[in-house]
Amino acid sequence: MESSLIAAAKGGDASAFETLMGAYERKVYALCLRMMGNPHDGEDCAQEAMLRIWQRLSQYRGDSAFSTWVYRVTASCCTDALRRRRPQSSLEAMQEDGFDARDDAPTPPEAHEARETQRAIAGALADVPADMRSVFLLRDVHGLSVEDTARALGISGGTVKSRLSRAREKLARSLRAQGFGPQNRDGR
Repeated sequence: MESSLIAAAKGGDASAFETLMGAYERKVYALCLRMMGNPHDGEDCAQEAMLRIWQRLSQYRGDSAFSTWVYRVTASCCTDALRRRRPQSSLEAMQEDGFDARDDAPTPPEAHEARETQRAIAGALADVPADMRSVFLLRDVHGLSVEDTARALGISGGTVKSRLSRAREKLARSLRAQGFGPQNRDGR
């Protein structure tokens, strides 16, 4: 079914494209939100990514899964947008836009601790360079394989592994510095 929708969309059938992308819309937005750090920029990038996917659909050759190609276009769109602006604290911006990080019924201390943890993670993730962050998000958050992540970003599998390792180390170091997780003997 997906292949017939791709073929129809490549032929200019906007309805087929809309149906095809219905399955990817939330995933595209989720990746954009995490990479951009706030709902407003996430929405803008998601819209830009969908437009790029439509405009470049003729370039999809089927060498990889369609989802991998969609992630690649989306990640590229976010990377371009990140180059045009400087990083900012994503959790604070999300909370300003009404995002509530609490679960169903936390106690006030639990809610406070959860907010602090999420703020620390968001801040630490914002400090990770965009090339490492995109690998971390695709691999560890979205669950893509090393190979699919490599194809999505147009890099080698070894580069994925290297960037992922450095991103994890940078996140862990940043979180430890903020008092989260086990501390090394030398306090780092």
